[in-house]
Amino acid sequence: MRILGVTFLRSVGSMEERKDLLLPEVCFVGRSNVGKSSMLNLLTGSRVARTSSTPGLTRRINLYQVIYEGRGGKHPFLCSDFPGYGYARVSKKEHAQWQRMIEAYILSNRHIKRIIWLRDARRDFDALDEMFYEWARTNGLPMSLVLTKVDKCGQGEIAKAKVALQKGWNILDPFIFSSKSGLGKTPLISHIIESVEGGNT
Repeated sequence: MRILGVTFLRSVGSMEERKDLLLPEVCFVGRSNVGKSSMLNLLTGSRVARTSSTPGLTRRINLYQVIYEGRGGKHPFLCSDFPGYGYARVSKKEHAQWQRMIEAYILSNRHIKRIIWLRDARRDFDALDEMFYEWARTNGLPMSLVLTKVDKCGQGEIAKAKVALQKGWNILDPFIFSSKSGLGKTPLISHIIESVEGGNT
């Protein structure tokens, strides 16, 4: 299984704006500056997603069509790059608007096969992370956790983060990933394609 190509389609602010796209979808969500766009670029072997060292660059949901080789040949699916939560330099009103947009989009979207939740491996859970995790769990969303920026961590730090996730949140075996070194790319691609082909597993 491998990814063959990617094309940017559009930026949307609601499910209504993508209702003509009848493709399975994988969502990339997480805090601002956690590496969502960089991950998309590495996974797809492209530079299609805009990246920046400035948090909060993504203000709408960016949709990409990805072509992959899987069971029975070549197939398309959608990847969606969401605005990062927790960006401090926006007003409370704008942050609340983002939250409502994200929640409404996800809960009304029957095409979602997997939510890829990115978290910086160096950071502890905070109130926003807890809120998102509990919201996703309560709504029964198919979510997988990926610890990013592991190239900036030692093995002991990664192991400590995994233990904390297991003890505090009962999250077992998160993926580890580095957009810089490519660590974790192959298993994550396989997981995404299996989710697209197998449904909400």
